[in-house]
Amino acid sequence: MIDINSGTLDQLKTLVGIGDTYAMRIMAARPYQCAGELVTKHVVPYRIYDKIRDHIAIISK
Repeated sequence: MIDINSGTLDQLKTLVGIGDTYAMRIMAARPYQCAGELVTKHVVPYRIYDKIRDHIAIISK
C-alpha cells in the first residue's frame, strides 16, 4: 500500500499506469481526505484510479 499523501515520486510511479506526470500531479494536489479525490480533483482519470485503488491508501498519523 502506498500512502498518496506521503508517497515519494518513485513510490507513486510503481503503481500501474502512473508515470512521472501523474505522480507529480498526485503530489501537487495533496492533501487528500480520501483516495477517491484523485478522480474528483481531476488528478487521474477513473480508468487509472480503478487500476490502482486497491494499492493506495490514506494513512493517518
